[in-house]
Amino acid sequence: MKKKIRLTILLVCVGCFFVITPVLVAYSMGYRFDFQKMKITATGGIYVRTFPAADQIIIDSKITQKPGMFSNSIFVQSLLPNEHAVLVKKTSYYDYFKTLPVQEKEVTKIENVLLFKKDIQFTIITDKTKSPFITQEKFLIKNNNLYYSDAPENSELTVVQKSTPVLKKIAAFALSPFGGSPVGRQNNNIIWLGTDGFLYKSDLSASPAAEPAKIILTPLKIVKTGSYKIISDSKNIFINNNGNLLFLNTKTNELDDFAGQVKDAKISPDDKNIVYFSGKNLYIFLLSKESDGKVLLYKSPEEITDCIWLNNDYIIISSANKIIISEIDYRGNINVVTLPQTINISQTEKIEVKNPEIFFNQQDAKLYILTGKTLLSSEKLTP
Repeated sequence: MKKKIRLTILLVCVGCFFVITPVLVAYSMGYRFDFQKMKITATGGIYVRTFPAADQIIIDSKITQKPGMFSNSIFVQSLLPNEHAVLVKKTSYYDYFKTLPVQEKEVTKIENVLLFKKDIQFTIITDKTKSPFITQEKFLIKNNNLYYSDAPENSELTVVQKSTPVLKKIAAFALSPFGGSPVGRQNNNIIWLGTDGFLYKSDLSASPAAEPAKIILTPLKIVKTGSYKIISDSKNIFINNNGNLLFLNTKTNELDDFAGQVKDAKISPDDKNIVYFSGKNLYIFLLSKESDGKVLLYKSPEEITDCIWLNNDYIIISSANKIIISEIDYRGNINVVTLPQTINISQTEKIEVKNPEIFFNQQDAKLYILTGKTLLSSEKLTP
């Protein structure tokens, strides 16, 4: 081979080295060429974790992964910054589908996806004393006085009233850890709305002579026939004032308007979100950080009668004769599962769900449904 040819080959190799090396380095650092935008861009990723573990997790209908034997999650890298479709599939379970944005050099996460069986098993509870709908409250209000109450064990009576009032002249109350320690969760701290319109808080374990702390500066106008409810967590206090939801502003010690025409509101177990509903609409508001405002989470074809938290990421909604389970992750589409209106107890026995009352027990992870006089209990819904 002539010297000139060898030199030419060497120069070509050197040129290829200087051209290919930056490309390989950029590729290894997560850069790709975006043919739609006709430019080199940094990529991102998607992390998905499901309970129980999925059979398949498909990204954009072309990237299919299956969680490992000892894992219920997958991580897909090198995705161009764009909208990406995530489909989660598991045999005998409802599919989960969501379109998520991926940003440059960032990982988009959906970490708490719950997969629900298409045929959730229910059993009939015949022992009425085990019903969560038989309330055995520690306190009750009668004639604007708060009494300590006690229900005999295995009794179907709601409460047995003690004779001495704990507090007088109150319109509503809530047992709350607001402003206190975990002891408050053992019902030692109480906040209440007095018939004078002021909001108070105190410790029930303190001396009866102790002066309760007044929380607000300007009282509400209390109407004898009005409806009042206090909703609170460890940091926030809301009052449902005849359908107007008010929020305690701890900076001004005043009650600010939060939302109108509200039937009821529920704070999540982790105190990070509040959902409230009115008519056919259910909204969510983030309490844990600055929020852009309320988000319409679910719009029902019929009036919503109740909603309860399943865990920190899912809620259960009752609407007419329907029971719906919805995620609260409102990025992209919101995944919703509607339970069958006819529940198969056995091959021969079926229960038609009509105007159900719902309750989710955080301890046994079961959904309880009271339809007519029939009490149903589901299998475990959460890990």
